[in-house]
Amino acid sequence: MSVRIKLLRHQHGLSLEQLAQRSGLTKSYLSKVERGLCTPSISSALKLAQALAVDVALLFGSPTDDSQLCITRAGDALRVSSAEPAGRVIELLASQISHKQMQPFVLTPPEDFADGPQLHGHPGEELVWVLSGDIEIAFPERTEQLACGDCAYFRAQLPHRIRRLGDAPARVLVVIAQGA
Repeated sequence: MSVRIKLLRHQHGLSLEQLAQRSGLTKSYLSKVERGLCTPSISSALKLAQALAVDVALLFGSPTDDSQLCITRAGDALRVSSAEPAGRVIELLASQISHKQMQPFVLTPPEDFADGPQLHGHPGEELVWVLSGDIEIAFPERTEQLACGDCAYFRAQLPHRIRRLGDAPARVLVVIAQGA
């Protein structure tokens, strides 16, 4: 991912400072991402994709095209793991379609908040549906616990973060509508 982001930045003729301004991320953070020292959260990846005018799946290495239909078979999703031990895993769904209005993925959240104590927001609206296990979604004014089958829908600009509760792994379907 680090090489792709740097390549896309150069293709757009942007400095790190300019990409930082466009994405709302710090120059030092972007430098770490480009050097492979950290993996961006989905929130940061969405901001980078928007700033670079590309589909977020392209940042994770999935080729995209203008297909009208995409089927992602069980086990075929593009898997992206964070660098942290026991970190989050993201399985990108429909990653072959470019310029999507929605970004669907399955998240396996870590037990601890991967990005530290900070809450992160991003453009659009977000649906979170717990497929297995238990999770906690933290917002600025409240924290919600969700169990298997529970669903949350919110304006994604509202800063938030997700973590697993308990010892059992959790899987969460997340759909982000960016054009909303």
